Amino acid sequence: MTAPVSELPVVEFAELSSRWNRQPCVVRGLEELGALDVYDIYSRIGAAFRAGIHRRPDDVKLFTAPPAPSGLGGCLPDPAERDFAAYAARVSRELGKDWSFVLNSAQAVSPELYRQARDVLTRLRETENGLPAGVADCFIVAGSYATGPTQIHKDTADVFLYVAEGVKTMLLWPYDALSAHVPQDADPLHDYVALRVDPSAVDVAPLRLSGRPGEVLYWPSSYWHCAESDGRPSLSLHLAAHRNRDMAPVWAGAFARAGVGAAAHRWEISERAVGGAELAFGREAAEAATSAVHQWSLGRHSTANFEILPELGPRTAPDRAARRAVALQRAPISWAVDAGRPADVIVAANGRSFRVPARQQVLALLGALAGLEAGAALDLEPWSAPSGPVGDAAGVLEAVYAAGAVDLL
Repeated sequence: MTAPVSELPVVEFAELSSRWNRQPCVVRGLEELGALDVYDIYSRIGAAFRAGIHRRPDDVKLFTAPPAPSGLGGCLPDPAERDFAAYAARVSRELGKDWSFVLNSAQAVSPELYRQARDVLTRLRETENGLPAGVADCFIVAGSYATGPTQIHKDTADVFLYVAEGVKTMLLWPYDALSAHVPQDADPLHDYVALRVDPSAVDVAPLRLSGRPGEVLYWPSSYWHCAESDGRPSLSLHLAAHRNRDMAPVWAGAFARAGVGAAAHRWEISERAVGGAELAFGREAAEAATSAVHQWSLGRHSTANFEILPELGPRTAPDRAARRAVALQRAPISWAVDAGRPADVIVAANGRSFRVPARQQVLALLGALAGLEAGAALDLEPWSAPSGPVGDAAGVLEAVYAAGAVDLL
């Protein structure tokens, strides 16, 4: 293989806008990821899988040379294995060959991971290109291998890779460098595409993106990539923000749910009907569908496009005499005037959404809540009587509290 031409630059996260969705780099300024115990999260997933209570068992995948072990549970951390190195050594002994686990939707078992990852993505909304429309997800890669578990491939996600243990190296190629190898029927813009070519057979020199424990690597969705390792155990946490979202099923579902008491006609033979009052059904359905899609989109906006969330409760009953709302996450809510029904406001918190009347006092509360940083407190006096928050404001605060976005004190 041709030697990589150069190491890649180091960029502060606050200055990432110049490279976000453009160029790979090493990222500094995400020290909060270091507060996460990635091996503990990995072990939680393993415990749930072993116990048969994992919400999405297909998210746990082992890559190794055949034959594969009969059960994956024995290759996941045992509750007594508190050290990643000892765990990895055991699996290597038992398998006797290279191996790698990929565990998707890791945030489903860790509210801490969800909030940290969500915070990273919400901060990217302020960049020139903003946050991608596609699904966000966290996944963990653990293993001991010389060659990565996947071929050179391109997916649809911009990826942040946090190195927890060992050394991680990604080989990267700009899209055009390997476009001649793309299968004729593939759609690299919208789908995962793997190339049937080994890195050693590629004439174009890759970029080398390497990181040690505590470092964060970034590459955009437009780059082909594969992993390389020194054969020693490694553990990494990946935050993926997919670029694209197919809105066709979202709109189709919204129209299907926009019940107005009748079914639309499939066939029409009268031009007068097509241009007349009978289209009232279409107008009403369109308004209802627009409203439904707007509510759906704000629900996704409130999670920074995460669709698989951890349990953020159960919570005790809120303090109805509360004087302060304390944000448990950055920008705890998302809200907007309903595009289909302008008399209402749609509010969303951690994927839960609801509507309230678009009254000035409520709008002021929503604007104040949406601007909070994690840990910041909002004085509720403007929306309260002596007994505590009242009216629509009280309803908003209770719903946002129930969603795990704020505490009421």
